[in-house]
Amino acid sequence: MNADLRWDELELVSEIVVGGTLSEAARQLGIDQTTAARRLNRIERRLGAALFDRIDRRLRPTPLLKTILPQLASMAAIAEEAGSRLRRLREEAAGTIRVSSVGLIHEKILAPTLGELAALHPNLEVELLTEERSVSFEEREADLAVRLGRGPEDNATIRRLGRLGFALYQPRDGAYPDRIVAYTQKFAEMPEAIALAALRPDARVIARSNHLGVLAEAAACTGAEVMLPTLMGDADGRLLEVAGTRGAAFRDVYRLAHPERGKTPAVRAVARWIDATVSRRLEAN
Repeated sequence: MNADLRWDELELVSEIVVGGTLSEAARQLGIDQTTAARRLNRIERRLGAALFDRIDRRLRPTPLLKTILPQLASMAAIAEEAGSRLRRLREEAAGTIRVSSVGLIHEKILAPTLGELAALHPNLEVELLTEERSVSFEEREADLAVRLGRGPEDNATIRRLGRLGFALYQPRDGAYPDRIVAYTQKFAEMPEAIALAALRPDARVIARSNHLGVLAEAAACTGAEVMLPTLMGDADGRLLEVAGTRGAAFRDVYRLAHPERGKTPAVRAVARWIDATVSRRLEAN
């Protein structure tokens, strides 16, 4: 017999202990008394024991339930504190927050999950700025930034979120391993560029670009191979990962915050969302 109780069931039991009646517990939980009674009966049947004695029209904890009342009270207090904190964050987080990053992070990670942030903080407006250079926090070009690698901004608050992995990809409809598309020479020292050169030292470069989206398009239409982040390459139905190349290169991903504005509730709320969202997506790849 499964005697595990979910939090919503423990919450019902806790409210009955405090209120002494099913009607009061139901009122606190926003349900009808019949539903509360049905849930309590289901809990007691699963446990194989009664949790309350009916005395003078009130429900009194049985000796079994009394043994866990201190823990039940602690859980209720923690839940109340968590609810209060969420309400405070929802009320305080408001305004416009600027987030700078490369297009890959905005397109594949942040923009698709904006609904989560909007649901929790409806008064926030987020500007997702795609930058080709490091933004200036001093001039408030951005409040937060997500970067592939650490930059020179020593005055920014920095947190490492994980690693972005790369692999070699080729078109599904036919490929020429002796052809590649690659970064421009300006980015030749990037880990993924070095890995591509090591994997295909004799391949002919037929096109170069500083934009990953352009490289993917060039590879798809020419049959050339291309080094891409796995979260981008895996999502492109036109491309197929070249066996044995996953993890050929990695880039550390960091979240930076304006040293002063990073302390405000709105920026902190967006930073928490970025940290959780980016870390989760990177772990999945």
